[in-house]
Amino acid sequence: MGFSFLAPVFLLGLAAIAIPIWIHLTHRERRDAVRFPSLMFLREVPFKTVRRQRIRHWLLFALRVAAVLLLVAAFARPLLERSDGSAAAFVQARELVVLLDRSHSMAYADNWDRAVEAARWALGNLGADDRATLVTFAEDAEAASQPSGDPAVLLAALDGVELGTETTRYGPALQLAREIIERSDRPRGEALLISDMQQVGWDPANASRLPGRTRLRLVDVGRGEAFNVAITGMNIARGRRGGREEIVVSAVLANFGGRPVADLSASLEIEGERVASREVDLDAGSTFAVTFEPHPLPGRPVRGIVRAGDDALPLDNSFQFVVAPEPPVRILIVEPRGAGADYALYLERALAISRRPAFEVQTERVTSLTESDLDDRSVVVLNDAPPPGGAVGARLREFVEEGGGLLVVLGRRAPPGGWPEDLIDLVPGDFGGPVDRAAEGGGTLGYLDYDHPALEIFNTPRSGDFSTARFYRYRRFQPAEDGRVLARFDDGAEAMVEGSYGEGRVLVLTSGTENFWNDLTIQPVFLPLIHQLVKHLSGYREATTWHRVGGVVDLSAKAELTAGVSSLDELELVIENPRGRERVLRPARDSWYLNLELPGFYHVRQVGDEDRAVWLAANLDPSESDLSRVDVQELAGALVAPEEADAGVAEARALSAEEQEGRQSLWWYLLAAACAILLIETVLSNRARRLAPGT
Repeated sequence: MGFSFLAPVFLLGLAAIAIPIWIHLTHRERRDAVRFPSLMFLREVPFKTVRRQRIRHWLLFALRVAAVLLLVAAFARPLLERSDGSAAAFVQARELVVLLDRSHSMAYADNWDRAVEAARWALGNLGADDRATLVTFAEDAEAASQPSGDPAVLLAALDGVELGTETTRYGPALQLAREIIERSDRPRGEALLISDMQQVGWDPANASRLPGRTRLRLVDVGRGEAFNVAITGMNIARGRRGGREEIVVSAVLANFGGRPVADLSASLEIEGERVASREVDLDAGSTFAVTFEPHPLPGRPVRGIVRAGDDALPLDNSFQFVVAPEPPVRILIVEPRGAGADYALYLERALAISRRPAFEVQTERVTSLTESDLDDRSVVVLNDAPPPGGAVGARLREFVEEGGGLLVVLGRRAPPGGWPEDLIDLVPGDFGGPVDRAAEGGGTLGYLDYDHPALEIFNTPRSGDFSTARFYRYRRFQPAEDGRVLARFDDGAEAMVEGSYGEGRVLVLTSGTENFWNDLTIQPVFLPLIHQLVKHLSGYREATTWHRVGGVVDLSAKAELTAGVSSLDELELVIENPRGRERVLRPARDSWYLNLELPGFYHVRQVGDEDRAVWLAANLDPSESDLSRVDVQELAGALVAPEEADAGVAEARALSAEEQEGRQSLWWYLLAAACAILLIETVLSNRARRLAPGT
């Protein structure tokens, strides 16, 4: 073991020791001069004394010299050179990153307990120069501890880790491990991956290769042949019987094991009461949709659970949902004067087929329309009819202004002159006479705005073919500046235009629906098109019966929570999670968004008002129920190159002087000691000056 300096040129600063010597040897004591008048004419002779050339305050002198020595030594960067054995020992020091899988699949049997024990052993058996970081991961990764060489600190962080309910993703965890190892000053890196090695979590395209000096160790706590039955999804169909709404619940059961299951019990619970059950058989690796008997809905939201099976991963054996009564969309079809009994036949039959939402249709002639006919309506269809005048027309304008939907069909019985002047501004543009294309076999639709909410479902293959519909006549239409063209004919003329009026929407079709000006009404696409247009105009939004764990819910969209509140700034909500823990949310200060972190039911209500509340259901991601395992050789080969890993482990170089000095940092201690000495010197110097005679 030796001693040297990294910057010996700073030792030239030792010459500064002469400064305190010069100060002490040339210091003169102050004397008070006394003048005697009788001696004014005597010649002054200088007086020399040996006492002025002698050091009187040895302690102060020693402190000042020591401070200079320490400052010079600190800037010279002292290095205590280690023996070969010490350097070789540091070569083996590791930057260990323990990657602990806390995803939902780790709840299978005792996988989680065994994973925690493996992490505990690794963190509790660090070498003298090792440093470790605990990283937990599921869908995302986070460091549960700072890099530390103290096992007690790391084990305390491990004790605070809880098993999660998210899906498995190896990519974020491996990327974080790479970043930690790349920042490390340790000669070796090591990543310890503790997981059940679930296949769904491995994406080779997003794999992050670890640095070449890194060793990868895999601790597989999974089972060789895991067996798991799960409910991966469900569907709720609505209907009406005897004027009462009822639901039909269907659930998808999946067998992720390698053996068949016979007589699997599946049951449906509504508000904690079992209302239906089925026995099903599941082949190995198969799925089956089980449908329960119809169940009537009360006039309020209800909670339901489908249960199936009992295995070592229990959370995915149940599926929660919340279903509320859904009132029908009430539609008023207005026919022109003199229309026959079957004038709106195609339109009425298309709307009668819908079940979700249910359409309640009433048809009236424009001549017999009354103000009360517009009450409680969601959509009014002027089916080739002009709007009514007088008080009924004023009520129609008010209906649209307040948020109602208006569908205007311009056919052969809707000339521009038939519209009252005080209502023509409801239409988002100007329309005129018909365009006749019968001689050329009719036109087709050449453009549709698939980005519009009413048309976006037709943007996928086999979702609806508009190209077969022929349009023999349609009215000329010039959209207003704020009108949005949703469809055009092949000659560029407008086929469908939308505008807004007040809070409501107005949508115009420039060709009729009676199978006279076109044959769209007999095309398969007509029914879903009419359904989409009416739902859009009514503002209908399909109620969400359940959410995925990890999802976010916008509570501001829940009218039940904001009803009766004069100022949203004063609104306070109580949120109870599936484990019964409550917290208060102040949306004006916090956020309207609720993160669903657990499977089960969430109860959200206004503070002090149990009636203004909603229930939310959250279920696990079904991909996490598939316990198929990744090939560990493939995983290791994609993350670490064998030749690079071997070279990194076998490397036996001596530490450079800079690396050793960086670990020792002796200059910091010298600098601190110099500062402390200067402080002591200042105190002693002031005290000596006060005690000196004549001062």
